[in-house]
Amino acid sequence: MRILVALLGAMIAAGCGVEKFDINSLPEGDRNTTIGDTVYIQQYPNWTGFNRPQDLMIGNEPFAYVADTENDRVVMLDLAGRVIGSSQRIKRPIALAQDKRLQLLVCAEFDTLLPGHTAPVTFGAVYRLDLPAYQHQIGSIPPKRVYFDPTDSTRRFTGVATLYNNQYGIARIGPKRFFPYFDNAVLLFGKDDAFISPITTTFSPDGTGLLSIHKLTAIATLPTGRSLEYVFAQVEQSPDAVNKPLFKVQWIRLVAIGQTTEFVSKFNPSTDGDIGLLQINRFGRPEGLTLDPSGNLFVIDAEKDSLFRFSSRGVESYSFGGRGDGDRQFNQPSGVAFFDGTVYVADTGNNRIVRFKLSTDLR
Repeated sequence: MRILVALLGAMIAAGCGVEKFDINSLPEGDRNTTIGDTVYIQQYPNWTGFNRPQDLMIGNEPFAYVADTENDRVVMLDLAGRVIGSSQRIKRPIALAQDKRLQLLVCAEFDTLLPGHTAPVTFGAVYRLDLPAYQHQIGSIPPKRVYFDPTDSTRRFTGVATLYNNQYGIARIGPKRFFPYFDNAVLLFGKDDAFISPITTTFSPDGTGLLSIHKLTAIATLPTGRSLEYVFAQVEQSPDAVNKPLFKVQWIRLVAIGQTTEFVSKFNPSTDGDIGLLQINRFGRPEGLTLDPSGNLFVIDAEKDSLFRFSSRGVESYSFGGRGDGDRQFNQPSGVAFFDGTVYVADTGNNRIVRFKLSTDLR
């Protein structure tokens, strides 16, 4: 399948006179607000006992899985927050996904001693945990390393998301950004872990508008249906980067155009107007994404310490947060998940998982 990308670079003029919105500048009483008459209510108790957890997900069983990053493990819990078990050692897990076969995918690292080196070298890697094969006894499962690049220890994998057919996408980052090497990319893999192709080959590595690609932090796919859509989050390559992405969260979809298929932006300013996802510099450092079964998108921002919710049309419907460890506050949150009306956040700096329900959903 030939994958092309329709570049929309001319649609955005850098700056455009639009001021950057800073949710942390809101008065204290307004941060926990929504659009409308409903609010998100924090659920207690918080889940603790983690060391800088960077991601979490709710599996199809359903169980909760937490990337307990600095403890070098994945923790499995029931939905009441009771720990069921922990994986064998996986160095610095930072992203999780589960396919329809209930197998867990983990983006992490490993150390190895290379010929000619006196100290171990760290590589980025993707692991698979076959939960059903071990009756979900997660501590008994030997983590299987299914992908890494033995030629480049600078590359890392920062996000993973599965498709309806058990194929999956991986967000890869690295320092090389010029032809013929483009480290920042979304890579497609088959259900057997065979590499298929990058899907972002013709995205602009130095652009600032839609369909540009920089340092990826997360990716997400729709949990239901067969639509080939991805949402990815990104930040600038470095603080002193000349070209910085104006759209740090982008939603792309695969469409058929004649005899070819192309990934295009789901939203376009000329037809969708100034919706939330198309506001320039809307996010500071988006680190986590998830989509609910209705197509609502949740974004967690580690710079603004805030959670955002957007409709399937990209319209912002809720946002709240602020720096702290109290009610509806975060400290550099990195992951977000959704299940059965509850939003789960990996509150990294506070070493906890926090949960929220809409006031209208409380029973």
